[in-house]
Amino acid sequence: MSTAEPIFDKARTLPADLQQEALQYMDFFLARRTENPGSREWSRFSADQLAAQYAPGDAIYDQD
Repeated sequence: MSTAEPIFDKARTLPADLQQEALQYMDFFLARRTENPGSREWSRFSADQLAAQYAPGDAIYDQD
């Protein structure tokens, strides 16, 4: 039995609104898998640029 079969069986038992939500998760997983390799680098660059705008004392919480 493939993994898709139990996923399908369980999805059929969900109410329609939860089936729609599960479908959105699957679309998200597929998009993440096929995303442009440069987009992750762009996200890191954006986060670094934002972090550069704040001094360490500006943080309201630790990263511990």
